[in-house]
Amino acid sequence: MSTQHPRRWTLLATVIVAAGITVSSGYGLLAESPYRGISAATELAARAQDVCSLLVAGLLLLQLRSGELSPRAHLVRLGLLAYVLYSYAIYLDGVPMNRTFLVYVVLESVAGAAFLDGLVRLLPSAWPRVASRRLERGTGWMLVTVAALFALLWLTALLPYAAGGDRPTPEGPGGVAYPVFVLDLVVVLPCIAAVGLMLLRGRPIAGPLAVVALVKIVTLFTALWAGVVADLVVRGHVALGPDAVPSLVMLALSVWLLVLWLPGLQPTTPFLRSALWVGEQAGPSSPPSVPEGRTRLEAHERGWKESGTRRSR
Repeated sequence: MSTQHPRRWTLLATVIVAAGITVSSGYGLLAESPYRGISAATELAARAQDVCSLLVAGLLLLQLRSGELSPRAHLVRLGLLAYVLYSYAIYLDGVPMNRTFLVYVVLESVAGAAFLDGLVRLLPSAWPRVASRRLERGTGWMLVTVAALFALLWLTALLPYAAGGDRPTPEGPGGVAYPVFVLDLVVVLPCIAAVGLMLLRGRPIAGPLAVVALVKIVTLFTALWAGVVADLVVRGHVALGPDAVPSLVMLALSVWLLVLWLPGLQPTTPFLRSALWVGEQAGPSSPPSVPEGRTRLEAHERGWKESGTRRSR
């Protein structure tokens, strides 16, 4: 399998994200009351998630120890960054501000930039479809179904309030919208559904995107269930929400699908663009680059013109 040397930006962003996770998680685990204004169960879950986030930071650094970045490692890295983005967006908006607020800001900014850079530079032509069409369609229907079910689950709490009923629970600090509702309905669930539809339509780039989504799902729900286990061990009881069973089923199914997907992704050419923008690395006197599709079109047009000239002769 082809590998590529990570760019300096990739190395720098990984170190910054790992350091930010270490600082914020260390504060959450060692400070006396890092998460004030929330229930004891929620605070315990946040500390359990801090432990999982430290493991994520270690995985991000571990991927770069060889100085090479494989296609699978790159996709896993993107999934881990998606977990960081989602988790610390909730820390920014879903808990009262603490002393590591600015660390959360840096984490979101750098992780977001690294995620978008790694996602946009994927070369669709380098990722052939997996051999199993059943895996493609099964994963596609699973992602679409998961997005629809979780959207329906959140809407059952929000639509009655929109129609004049009681306020939905839980809420964010001060009665603002619960950040999970916002992130899921605005960003995450539409993206999950879009990847599922791309798989059902047989788009080659949908396979790598599905791996990113599955890694994010596995990481996030592992952290959430770590909080449930910690609550059960420390307090002896736990109150499960309506999404507990669907999330556990989705976690198990996502792990299984991820095990099937990773060996099947075999890009045969460099899998990343060397630059984010077309012609970014061209020198001041270099001619502007021409997209590959346009070059092929011009070649076909020249071929037709030459064949027409020969026929006229």
